[in-house]
Amino acid sequence: MKSPPSRQCHRLTVLPTLLAEAAILCCGCHDDDFDHNVPAGLGSLLINNETDNDISLFLDGIFQERVTREDKVTPYDLEPGVYRMVLEERDGSRNFRGDIDILQGGRTIVEVFRDPFDRRDYDTVIFFE
Repeated sequence: MKSPPSRQCHRLTVLPTLLAEAAILCCGCHDDDFDHNVPAGLGSLLINNETDNDISLFLDGIFQERVTREDKVTPYDLEPGVYRMVLEERDGSRNFRGDIDILQGGRTIVEVFRDPFDRRDYDTVIFFE
């Protein structure tokens, strides 16, 4: 028994879309902006600001500096360990807070996006290189 034609057409349009998205996810993980040389004995935190606002960065309650939207990726060389990180929108109400691991000789990358469903939060993607 054949599926109705509309279902077949839907399947044919969904498959190429899924394949394209999978290719982007597999190939899009490495970015030259993250090629920061980690100093010996330290680890690096790289903040990638993908929002349209400047963000204030606090580590363990201490203000570090603003991550501007123009710079996109801002590196911080730190002692290895666990830090409490707070990201706060400059002149706004968005924020993120959570623990971040800094690995010796590694790069901890935090990509920051605006949360489309909650105007008070940032979405973050955190990964290691």
